Amino acid sequence: MLTAAATIAASYAIGSIPVAWLTGRLRGVDIREFGSGNAGASNIWQSVSKALVVPVGLTQIGQGLAGIMIAKAAGAETGVQVACGLAAIVAHNWNPWLRLQGGRGVGPAIGFLLALAPFDALPAFIVVAVLGVLARATPQGVGLALLAAPVAAYGGGADAAVVAGCGAAAALVLLKRLLANEPPEPQYARPGVWWNRLIYDRDIRDREAWVRRGLTRDGAAPHVPR
Repeated sequence: MLTAAATIAASYAIGSIPVAWLTGRLRGVDIREFGSGNAGASNIWQSVSKALVVPVGLTQIGQGLAGIMIAKAAGAETGVQVACGLAAIVAHNWNPWLRLQGGRGVGPAIGFLLALAPFDALPAFIVVAVLGVLARATPQGVGLALLAAPVAAYGGGADAAVVAGCGAAAALVLLKRLLANEPPEPQYARPGVWWNRLIYDRDIRDREAWVRRGLTRDGAAPHVPR
C-alpha cells in the first residue's frame, strides 16, 4: 500500500512540473495571458515559438509515461499503474503550482496510452487524431480520438483497469476543455460557450481570433523575441 501511494504521489509530482509555462517564462511571457490561455504545448506554438513545441510536447508525453514506468518497475499491479497515469494528467490539467490552472492534458494522456495500451488504444488515437488534422478539424479529431481509445482498448482485449483508465483519461481531458483555466469572459458568457469549449476547445468558433488574443501582428506575445 505504501509503495502504491508513493508511486502515485511521484507520478502526480512529475505531472505537476509546468513545462510549457516554464518554457514561456524563459522567454519572458506567461502563456496563460496570451493566445488560448492554455498552459500547454499548443499555446507554446501559438504564443512563444513553433520550434519549442516538439520538445515541450515530448516532455509532457514523458510526464504521463514516467509515473507508470516507475510503478511497473516497482512491480505494482495494473490498477496502480493506471492511477499513476491519471494522477499525472490531473496534475497537468489542474496544476498546484499555477493556482490549479494548466494545460488540456493531451500530452500526458498520450504518455498514458503509450505505457499501457501501445498496440490498440494508442494507434486508434493516432489514426483518428491525424484524420482530424487532415480535415482541419483538430479539436474535434482529438476529442473523437480520446473517445476511440477505450473502445479500441476493449476491442484489443486490454485489462479492464486499462480500459477504464483510457475512459477516465478522455473524461479528464474533455472536462478540462469545459472548465478551461478561467470562466468565460463576459462577451463570451452565453449558453453556446460550453458547446464551443467541448467541440472546438475554445470559447468562440473563430479559431484565429481566439488563439491570437493579445498577440502582436507577427503572432508573438509582446516582448517575446522570435
